Amino acid sequence: MEVVELAEETPVNTQFTVADLDIEILPIIYEIIRSVEKDPHDTSQKVKESADTSQKILELQKKLDSARAQIKRLPGIEYSKEEQLQKLETLRKQLRLKKELLLKYRNIQFNMVFRFILQYFANTSSEKLISKMADSKPLRQAARMVVYVLNRTSSLSGSHTLPSNTKEFGSQVVGAAKKLSEDLLRKQKLAQEEAKRQQRK
Repeated sequence: MEVVELAEETPVNTQFTVADLDIEILPIIYEIIRSVEKDPHDTSQKVKESADTSQKILELQKKLDSARAQIKRLPGIEYSKEEQLQKLETLRKQLRLKKELLLKYRNIQFNMVFRFILQYFANTSSEKLISKMADSKPLRQAARMVVYVLNRTSSLSGSHTLPSNTKEFGSQVVGAAKKLSEDLLRKQKLAQEEAKRQQRK
């Protein structure tokens, strides 16, 4: 006798959201109000209207029960107000820590690039001289400009790593500046051509 094994179906774990709620009670409430407002003189008609109204009230009760059951399926609905506020505060703290981490990374990147600049242009490996030059405000402003150039080039090329030596760093800065210059000239040329087309119109 052959034994047929049935493969177990893996249930799809889909999260229930507010968009999935099916709560449509206004139309039936409107119908109930209209039924109550009617005042038929015929006794048989009045009995019929009363029975219809009772039926609609039962339908409304079923819809309300269904709405309650759906709302209980929403994620986080089981938490109290205090627990929700606590979780919200935890998420805010995590977001703040991530922002601080990103800011710290940017400062580290700036300091690394700044020291590359000093080492490259001063042609020295003296840590004391580099630290002394690092206090210069014009040099720090120049370093920020170079960081911008490197970040712009990295976003275009998809590479986010710093050069491994000063020679490579120098060539990368020159290449980045050249690319930015070409990009600016191209945009300026396109703007001039667009202005000429507008004048012709």
